[in-house]
This record gives sequence, C-alpha cells and structure tokens, in this order.
Amino acid sequence: MGIRMEVLEYFDNTNRSLVHREPPDGSADIKLGAQLIVQENQEAVFFRDGKALDVFQPGRHTLTTANVPILTRLLTIPWEKSPFQAQVYFVGKQTFLDQKWGTRQPITLRDRDFGMVRLRSFGKFSFRVTDSAVLLNTLVGTQGKVTTDEITSYLKDLIVARLTDLLGTVGISLLDLPSKYDEVAAGTRAKLVDAFGQYGLELADFFINAITPPEEVQKAIDARSSIGAVGDLNAFLKFQAAQSMARLAEQGGGGATGGAMGMGMGAGFGMMMPGMISQAIGRQAGSGTTAAAPSGVAAAANAANAAGVAGAAGAAGAAVTGGLSFDDLAKVPVTKDAQAMLRSVANAAGYPVTEAGQVMQITVPIGTLRKQVVVVDLRRRDKYGQQLIAYTSTCGAARPDIAVKLLKYNTQMIHGAFAIEETEGGERVVIQANELAETADPLEISRRLAAIAWQADKVEEKLQGGDAF
Repeated sequence: MGIRMEVLEYFDNTNRSLVHREPPDGSADIKLGAQLIVQENQEAVFFRDGKALDVFQPGRHTLTTANVPILTRLLTIPWEKSPFQAQVYFVGKQTFLDQKWGTRQPITLRDRDFGMVRLRSFGKFSFRVTDSAVLLNTLVGTQGKVTTDEITSYLKDLIVARLTDLLGTVGISLLDLPSKYDEVAAGTRAKLVDAFGQYGLELADFFINAITPPEEVQKAIDARSSIGAVGDLNAFLKFQAAQSMARLAEQGGGGATGGAMGMGMGAGFGMMMPGMISQAIGRQAGSGTTAAAPSGVAAAANAANAAGVAGAAGAAGAAVTGGLSFDDLAKVPVTKDAQAMLRSVANAAGYPVTEAGQVMQITVPIGTLRKQVVVVDLRRRDKYGQQLIAYTSTCGAARPDIAVKLLKYNTQMIHGAFAIEETEGGERVVIQANELAETADPLEISRRLAAIAWQADKVEEKLQGGDAF
C-alpha cells in the first residue's frame, strides 16, 4: 500500500504575517520525504528536536527527518506521539509597507523663537526581514504566528525615542522644520539602523508627514503672519478691531435691544472700514513698500469713501478678487469628501459646474463680461498615495517667445504656476496648482479658484484678446 507524502506550504492572504509556523499548534512527526514549498517572498527555517537545522530559500525541497512512515507507527506505541518532532517556520521576506508611527505624547523642546514648545509628529515607515534566525530567536520565540501588528507598537516607540533625541540635539527652529523634514528623517533613520538590525530587521523607508505645534503656538504664528500681511502693527490692530465689531454686529443679542445693537454696530462698522483701509494703505504708500495689489485696495477704499457705506465692501472686494464674494462660504460645510466640498463651494458662489467622474469644470465669472473655466482633477495622488486636488486653467496657445517671461512670473505668483500642457490642439499655456484633499477647506478652495481664474483670464486677455477659455 502506498504512503502519501506530506506537503508543507503557507500563503499569507493579509500581507501582514511576519512569521507562521507549520503545524500551527506546535510540532509534529513530519514524515520522511515530506515536500516543503517556499514561495518567492518567503524563507523557511526547519527545526528538529528544538534546533534550527537549515534555512530554505524559495522553491520545492524534500525534508529528511527521523520519521519513516511505517516505523513511526510502531515507535510511537510507548508514547502518545512520535519522539521525533519537527516544525517549519515560514518567514515573510517582502517589504511591509504603510506602517504608521506618531507621538503619543507631545515632545517638549527648546525653540529660539517661541521658547519652550511641545511638538507632535507623525509619518510612515516600512521594514523587511534580513535575518530569519535572529528574528526567530529574539522576537518570535515559540509563538506559532507573529504579525506586523504585534511588533510595530514597539517599533513606533523606538522611532519616537530616536526622533526626540535627534530634535533635541540639532536644535532646529519650529519655523525652519518644514524645510528640514528630509534631513531630520535621514538622521532618524541612521539612528535606527542598529536598533532594527539587532532583531533581524531592516528599516526600508522612513519619512515624516508633519511636525506640528500645539494650538496656542499655531495662533501665535497666525498672528505674526497676519501682521506681516497687513503691513504694520497699527494697521493690524485696526483690522482686528474691525473684525470684532463685525462679529458683534452679526451676533446681535436677541430681542429689540439686540436688533438695535446689531444695526448700530453694523452701520458703525460700515462707516469706519473705508477710512481704516485708506489710512493703512496710505501709510504703506508713504513708506515706499506698496505692491500692485495693495494699491488697488487703496483706490477701492478711496472710492468707497466717496460712494458711502453701501459701496465700501463692494469696491474693496472688487479690487482684490475681481468682483468675487465669499460671504456665503460660512454655510459651506467642511467635509473629507473633496468633490462634495468643491461642489458646495461652487454652488454657494453661483459658479456653473460640469462633472465627468472625478473631473470637474467650474466656470468662474470675472467681472460682468468675462469668465474663466477652471478644471479640477481629483484622480491624482501624490507619491504617498494621498489624494490631490489639481487645478488647471488655460490661458492660450504657447509661444516660444513668452516662455522665459512666464518663468519669471512664477516667482511672483501666490496661487499656482505657469506650465505648458499638451492638448489635441497643440501646446497651451496653463496655470496649475495642487493641494492635499485631506487638508482642504471651503475658504481656501474658494480663494484658490478665484485667484487661478483671475490670473488665467488676465493672461488670456493679453495673449489673444478674446475670452475662449
């Protein structure tokens, strides 16, 4: 009678199995001539009598143990099972991707700009097994199965410890950290080489997604940038006061008294705002630092003074945004669905929208006679797989004589940059911009749409005079 030989193999359907033992419950009397099949992304370690005897690479192998099938039945009579026990450990040699790490508690550091700050950081890493024997002896032991979930918790703590040590040593300012992410990641990775190696592992990739300060430090940074945007402290304080009055007027207070207060504050705000803008911009003009856009705001503010309260907001807004209004964005919800948020912003502003899958065409009016189409593509991903919102607006046909000029303009643009796009009708000049869908918000989307459309329309008007795009 023929004896059927055993076949030992293992398939990982989850791609998270680091080590798997056959048989799963312990050892077994593997028969003489059993076939061991090792997959391309695996390595198998054969144990007999509690010792690692051999390491098998991908392929089919014939195992030789002390268990001859017919004799085993006779020899096991005095015992419950065969005394000749063996087991095989399958070790995954693929790269385990998308392992997330992050600080559980903020890291306290000394910063030269903000004093003592607490920072949080997060990112991703990947690793692979380089020495199966070391891994089995140091981390696995006699466990039947080990997945990435069971060891990444320790690896995350290891990463945070080395990152904390590095940040405390290099002393990079909080404001300079975003430009040093690659350097910080490389330094942290160098510190982790030996730590991973002692467990038979190799850190394949390591990168930092963000290092963020606490909310109070973020508010301080926002306040500092706002002062720089307005021009000087006096103008900033007036701007803050105007915002406070506007909020009070909107809140009212309830009842007849609240309504009267709201009306009074609203009227006062409307009468004061044009003069405040004129004074702030006039002071900048006197210091010789006025840029093109602020001078337009100053002109609008002067026009508003002449026209009265009713024309103040309209004149100033027209100078900055080409007649676009963002007042209705307060009703647009912030959602993780980028397409739904874009649709809501466009509908709130009254922009016509055409959709084809994840590609949207949004028509933005520029003044009363012109318009500009902005194409928004949501199919793109960055190198880490995160969804992008890609904006494109066509300016006109590309010409060799304007290429250098467009490159120079790129250094002055806040939203987007000029590029050349290949189309069926030939090469065209476009303005392109990208932003992460995860961090997008309605106000930023509205600003970006308005800025890209306005810039593209002005260039189109200079290049060909019409309004084709």
